[in-house]
Parts: sequence; structure tokens; C-alpha cells
Amino acid sequence: MRPYIVAIFNQKGGISKTTTSTNLAVCLAAFGKSVVVIDLDSQGDSTKSLGIDPKTKQGIYDLFTNGAAVEDVMVDTMFEGVRVLPSTYSLAGIEIKLSEMQNSQRTLSNILSHTALDCDYVVIDCPPALGILPINALASAHGVIIPVTATPYANDGLLRTLPSIKYVQEGLNKNLLLQGVLFTINDKNKTTRKINELIRSRLGGTVYRTEIPRDTTVIEAATARLPVCVFAPKSPAAQAHLDFTEEFIGRHVAIAAKNNEAVTPHSPRDEAIGRLTRWRMGCAESAVATDDARLRQKTDQLDRMLYGDRTRMERWHLEVVHFFIENRLLLAAFLMVVLLGGLTLLGVGIEGARRLAGLLGFV
Repeated sequence: MRPYIVAIFNQKGGISKTTTSTNLAVCLAAFGKSVVVIDLDSQGDSTKSLGIDPKTKQGIYDLFTNGAAVEDVMVDTMFEGVRVLPSTYSLAGIEIKLSEMQNSQRTLSNILSHTALDCDYVVIDCPPALGILPINALASAHGVIIPVTATPYANDGLLRTLPSIKYVQEGLNKNLLLQGVLFTINDKNKTTRKINELIRSRLGGTVYRTEIPRDTTVIEAATARLPVCVFAPKSPAAQAHLDFTEEFIGRHVAIAAKNNEAVTPHSPRDEAIGRLTRWRMGCAESAVATDDARLRQKTDQLDRMLYGDRTRMERWHLEVVHFFIENRLLLAAFLMVVLLGGLTLLGVGIEGARRLAGLLGFV
């Protein structure tokens, strides 16, 4: 059975597409599913969140333009069941390259249709705006999820995104399904509630029941370059992503049933949380080891840059010289204070000597 492919897409930026993509992928794996993440954003945030360096030798760019094989580009992540076709910094120039190719809007679709990915789901993280890469994602996908925040500007982004999806449905991919709209970074205030109700009234059951709350833990997780469901499995945002993942699986099961397809049951939620917790502990140990190794490497590089092959005594002399050079203003001020203090004491001493001489009758 071929995997179910879902694109995470919105033409507006800053509405948690990457957060949704990575947490959906990792939560699916926690529920016992196998997942491939395709990072089409040149910023490579999904790639980094899954523990992969965007400076990796090969990525999506090579897959699209250099004829690289999927198995050569695919990278295993630190999370069992999650692999990634990574973004690299060279992806920023791919739009121009693809515009010179024939049938460029179906490049990804052609690659995936001729590749046995051996997974249950493919999650595609799309860049903001409508370009060749998002069109490729939508042309390849079975379903599309639109993350949206309940703000006026985000609502405008949703209104621009829906016609783009319809454009693909009418031409490139007639089987593309609007899987759902997901509220992210959700605040509990009057304005948010009104926009939320407005969108739900227009789109009805297309909108997921689950709403991802605003949670500072998400920012902390991004700083640690981890999905929040791994960084803090019991946080409100992580629990909401687990709820959303279960709802997503439920919708997929319903779609599969209509097509007379079977979907293997997912693991219980307790097992999923257990896996996330184990991954969290493993990431913590790995992070400490990685930080120590990076610190040693940078220290060695700095030593070689500053000192070369000099002896310890020569290094000590250089460090003393560097200290005086770097703190020359402070040292000059200190010497000035000492000099002025000495002159003051000298003046006081001379005046005192004169008075004493006068008392003794020498003057």
C-alpha cells in the first residue's frame, strides 16, 4: 500500500506550518506509524527540528535538479519511524532552476510515484507564498492541511490559500482533498473567538475540533531544535498536537474506508506518550554530548588559530600581551588614578612637612 501524502500549506508565513509538520510527523511515529517528512522550505526549519544539519551534502535540491535517488537523499532522524528528505541552503535558488524545466509542477509527483517509500505517511512542509515548490507539494498530495491563526491577517491568508488549492484541484491534482483547517497559536480572547467562530461557520466540519494553544514551551522547543511533543510531552501544546494527530488519523481512516482501503490501527495514547518521553531523554543525553564535543572542537580551533604550534610558555606570554591589549583603556585609567593619587599624597606630604618644620622653628 502506498503512503498517504499530506501537505501542510498556507500562503501566509508565521502560522506554525513547520511546527505542525514536525509535531504531526513525530506524533504519528509515537502512535506507531512510519513517516517521511519532505522539507520544501529553504529555511530548513523542519530539517533542523528533526536533528538534521541543512548543510548536509544532498537534499531536495539534488532530488529535483541533479537526478539524485531518493534513497541517497533520505536521512534517518533521532526519532524511530521518522525519516526526512532534508532541505539544504541551496534550495533557495530552485525556483529559477525548475522554471527552466518542462512539466516542473509535477516533478515531486513523478519522483514519488516511481519510488517505494515504505512508510505509512508522507508529511510535506511547504514554504509560504504560492510558488513552484508548493504547487509540486499539492500536485503530489492526497490531502492538504491549512494551519491558521485566529487573527485578521491570518484570515486573509486563508482566503488567498483556498483558491490556490482549488486551482490545483481543477487541473494538476483532481483527487486533492482539503483534509482540514487547524487553528494554531490560539489565544482565549474575544477577538480570537469571533474570528474562530466566523471561520468555523464558513467551513463547517472541515475545521479540526482540536486547537493548538499559544504556549511558550513551543518557543523553548524551537530554541532546542526539537518538536514540542518531544521537548515537553506533557505541555499543553504537546497534548494538543497529540489530540490533533488522533483526529487526523481518524479522518484518514474514514477516507480510506470510503475507498475500500484498510488502515492499520495506531498504538494507544499511553504508549505514544511513553515513546515521546524516551525520545526526550535520549535527546537530552545526545544534546549534552554534542554540546561538549562542539565546545572542545571550537576551543581547539581557537587555540590553533591564535597560537599555532607554540609552546606553553609562548602561549602564556601571548595571553598576557592579549590581556593588556584588550584591556588597555581600563589599564590606562587605572594608571591615571594611581598617578593622581600618588601626586595627591606627595602634595599632602610636602605641605605637612612644611607645617612641621614651622612648628619646630626650622622655618
